[in-house]
Formats: sequence, structure tokens, C-alpha cells
Amino acid sequence: MKVSAIQAEHLAEVGQFLHEHLNRRFTPERWISSVTHHWAETSPNFGMQLRDGEQLVGVFCAIYSDQQINGRLEKFCNPHSWCVLESHRRQGIGLVLNLVKQRGYHFTMFTPNPKVTEVFLGLKFKNLDDRQYRCLNLPSLGGWRKAGFASSDLATIAARLSGKERMAFEAHRAIAWLNFVVFGVGDDLCWVIYKPSHWKRMRSGWVMHVSDAGAFERHNGLLRQHLRRKHGLMTLAVEARWLDTKPAWSLLERRTQPKLFQSASLKAGQIRDLYSELMSLDV
Repeated sequence: MKVSAIQAEHLAEVGQFLHEHLNRRFTPERWISSVTHHWAETSPNFGMQLRDGEQLVGVFCAIYSDQQINGRLEKFCNPHSWCVLESHRRQGIGLVLNLVKQRGYHFTMFTPNPKVTEVFLGLKFKNLDDRQYRCLNLPSLGGWRKAGFASSDLATIAARLSGKERMAFEAHRAIAWLNFVVFGVGDDLCWVIYKPSHWKRMRSGWVMHVSDAGAFERHNGLLRQHLRRKHGLMTLAVEARWLDTKPAWSLLERRTQPKLFQSASLKAGQIRDLYSELMSLDV
């Protein structure tokens, strides 16, 4: 039995393994693409693999990214898709330990099942705030400001953004299942990533990124009006940890999917869902 790093030459076999043993909805190619985005200048591996002799019996993938936070470059490791054959489950913990012992990284894990959550909480990972607001996309005066704008056009969004926000947008814009909107007044703007969903039989939007809490608070009427009129979304779900105040006409809910992180220096409010399996896989 041996745990070793997944390198480029192993990706074809790893993709096939995950397709066969974890989720057939994703092709081997889709599994491979989920870990091969160029989101970090250097990546030590694509995760860890467990082999019994020459046979691949377990994998734990990882996405690496460089993120600008408060003017500093921070390095992230995002483990996801832990899959070990039933016959080798006892040895599977070695995959976890080899990933999280890597120094110099902040760790995030956004799609663990309950059993995996227990394992990572035992390794001193912390839960992110599970509160979220369910916003009702009702007509509002804020959505009709003459000076305001809201656009889902990718070229318009790119032209409006600069710096780290432009970099984040460009890193994700080609992912087919993600949707983007920029909105605001003049240079006071916010951009979001969302995916269509359903809530109580109504078309809704699941917000996965909010670039600026203050601008969102001031101008979210523009966003909600745009999503209702242009895309037919009647509600919007956005996590409370990204906002400073509760949006008008919203309900407080609890997110059912655990999200975990481990960091020696970053606070929970600085952790974003960007550059993660939530973005790279259509989960």
C-alpha cells in the first residue's frame, strides 16, 4: 500500500476511477478538467492517490489557487472528491493526512458529506457560517434607478472590472454552468456569480460569489430586478457571511451543505467559494 501525489501522468486513470466509483454523471474528462484550471502559479500535485501495488484503489483530488486577500497573495488548497474502494477504506485516511500536512496553504472543503465532515472537524477544520438569506425578487424603486445598471453580458462585465476582481472573473468566465451579473451606479459596483436553482417550485438563483458587500447592500435592487425581468428568477439565495446587513425583503435560512476551512491567519469572513470544486464541477 502506498500514498503518493497525483501528477499529470496519472490524471487519465484518476478521471476514469472517479467516473466509475464516485459519480458517473461526470465523464472522466470532466473529472480531469475539475483539477486542471490554471488558478495557481505552481501546484505541487492534483491531490493524493492510494495504490495497492499497481492498482489504483483511492484518490483525493485537490485544486490549488493563488488569491489576493487584503493586498496579500494567499495560497489555497481545496481538497474534494475523496473516493476509496470499500476493500481499502481503512487506509483511506492516509490520503487526507498527506494533503493537509502540506505547509503554506489555507484549506477549504465545500462539499463534504456528513461522515467526511466529522473527519475534518477532528482535524481542527472549522465550519463556515451556515446562515443564508432568501431574497424575494420583488419590484422595487432601487431596481429602477436611471443612473443604475445591471448586465449579464460577459464583455460588459469584463470592461467594468479591474484588478483582482477582473482576474477572478477571467478565471471563471469560461465555465459553462456559471452565470455572471455586474450591477451598480457609476464606479460603485458589485459583480456576482450565480447558478439557477429552484425554491418552493419557483425559479431561483444560488449566489456563489459577491465581490463587494457594501455595493451589494446599496444596489442589490438592481440585481434582483435584472434577474426577475431578464432571467425569470423569483428569489435569490446569498450567504450571510458575505454581507454586512440583511437585505430587504429576505428570509433567514440555514444552508444544509457543510462548508469547512482551516487557516492559521484568515478569518471565516475572508473565505470565498471562488477557485473551488463548487466552481469547477456542476454540483
